Amino acid sequence: MRRLVVVLVVVAALAAAAWHWQSQLIGTGTRWWLERIAAREAASGSIAERRAVLAKLNRALLMPAPPDALVPELFAVVEDVSARVATGEVSLAWAAYLYTTYEQDMLRDRPTGSPARTPAQVATELARLRDFYAIQQRPDARGVTVGDVLGTGDDVITLDEIEEADRTGKHIDLRTRGAGS
Repeated sequence: MRRLVVVLVVVAALAAAAWHWQSQLIGTGTRWWLERIAAREAASGSIAERRAVLAKLNRALLMPAPPDALVPELFAVVEDVSARVATGEVSLAWAAYLYTTYEQDMLRDRPTGSPARTPAQVATELARLRDFYAIQQRPDARGVTVGDVLGTGDDVITLDEIEEADRTGKHIDLRTRGAGS
């Protein structure tokens, strides 16, 4: 009985710690997953998964998919920035700006991707940009939580809501959609 109580206390303490540091755990997990993709593809010589991830990201940013020559380095940018976004150290808006700026600079200065930067050089360049723009975590910013990953559905606008707004003249404020409580 005593062992069971000790085990339950330890499990509860671990669960509380995981809940408290969930943003860091999500960021570390994301970085680990992205690094595994890059390592697996570097060993096989393929860029298919990295290209697919970047194509989705670029589509979300209303940009065309990057040329294949830029994929490995841009993926390293995503690896570096993703954990910082998850912890709230870098906002999603700043992450989008850093990524698009980096890609546009590559297209302008190194359209063939040569000379390629190592992940460490990419991290150094991103640190320089974060310092230059004085990007830092806002005191009221929180990182990504389990609820953010799973979604709550409050950021979705249904067709019924759109039709009702059109019928009644009601304004749907998109700035506060999905903002939570």
